[in-house]
Amino acid sequence: MKLDPLYFFLPMIEALDREEHDLVGATVGHGKRVAYLSYLMTRSLPWSPDERLAFVLAALLHDCGSVETIREMRDAARNRKPFSGTFSNGRVVDDASIHAQKGKDLLQDMPFYSQIKGVVMMHHEWANGTGPMGLREDAIDKRAQVLYLADRMDIRYDLLSLSESGFREMVRDLLGLEHIEFSHDALVLLEKNLTYEAVQKLQEIPLNRLLKSVVPSHACEYSLKDMLTITRFFERIVDNKSSFTKDHSHGIAMKALAMAQKYGWNEEKQERFLLAASLHDYGKLQVPSSILEKAGPLTAEEFQIMKNHVRWTYEVLDEIPGFEDIRDWASFHHEKLDGSGYVKGLCSKELSFEDRLMACLDIYQALTEKRPYKEGFSHEKTIAIMRELACKGKIDGAIVRDLDAFFEPTRLPS
Repeated sequence: MKLDPLYFFLPMIEALDREEHDLVGATVGHGKRVAYLSYLMTRSLPWSPDERLAFVLAALLHDCGSVETIREMRDAARNRKPFSGTFSNGRVVDDASIHAQKGKDLLQDMPFYSQIKGVVMMHHEWANGTGPMGLREDAIDKRAQVLYLADRMDIRYDLLSLSESGFREMVRDLLGLEHIEFSHDALVLLEKNLTYEAVQKLQEIPLNRLLKSVVPSHACEYSLKDMLTITRFFERIVDNKSSFTKDHSHGIAMKALAMAQKYGWNEEKQERFLLAASLHDYGKLQVPSSILEKAGPLTAEEFQIMKNHVRWTYEVLDEIPGFEDIRDWASFHHEKLDGSGYVKGLCSKELSFEDRLMACLDIYQALTEKRPYKEGFSHEKTIAIMRELACKGKIDGAIVRDLDAFFEPTRLPS
């Protein structure tokens, strides 16, 4: 499958940015601004196009471990247990800086990881060795040094309203922390490559357009194995939003791939359907955890917010060129054949076989999972409920029969 990673990840990071804003107060667009600043500061370095793109992606995704970290902290508080994380060198970290290690864990199977190894893991290290891992600047990956500098610039300064004199003052402040918080090498790149005019563009040009204007387009060919690692990354991001749905996207993705292979689809279509399954609930990153984890019935207002997750998924995927089929397969999983579903209220003649299959897979996965309000149902009980829905004209009965035959407990993919 051919994909330009930047054009793919830019819309996807939107929901993650908003989630980070809700969890830790980071301003929306943080990851994109850090990617932009990191790219500008390193543009004089003699890197290959692949190396440059990989670094931009690392900067874009540098806080991807935040969702899992905050969820674990919240679960620990709810269970009245202390939260702590331990780095590989034995240093214990008792705050959100553990997200750097979780980010590394999330990214380590990605196709481009070999080119960014160490960058995300080290992006909170201080030059004087007082950071989470205790590394001094000569032991910190040079790219991580730049990434941390860009990260702190966006966290500490309001770049969206920064004046030219404010820019000069910011640079003086940062230079004053040489060999303390920031490395000499990173600060040299800052002085050499970052101008006020470039920072001012953050105030004038939408972030997606700005990044696309400076980072060259670079389409890559990904195998099915590559796509599995990319989809697993997003499954973990979404599923880590709540401990009650921690395997939902992955479960559907594996079942979607199994069914695509059963129906004899070619590898390209298998990859696209797998990606749609992995991303079908991506909009849930914008749903409050209090709603996702509510043990009782949702109020009408809460249910409306929950329903909006498919609209948000649609809007994110709609921004990715060539993703029209993936967008629809991912976003129509709550539609019903009789038009009673949401959010578009589509009916049978408007729903493709793939749309119908995704809807059935979502129902099957949800019914067999444990949720705050129920235990997971058996295969037999799940199929019985789905047959009843098919009899009422809600879902496709032929697909229900296929799921019954293919997902009997002895063959069921996890």
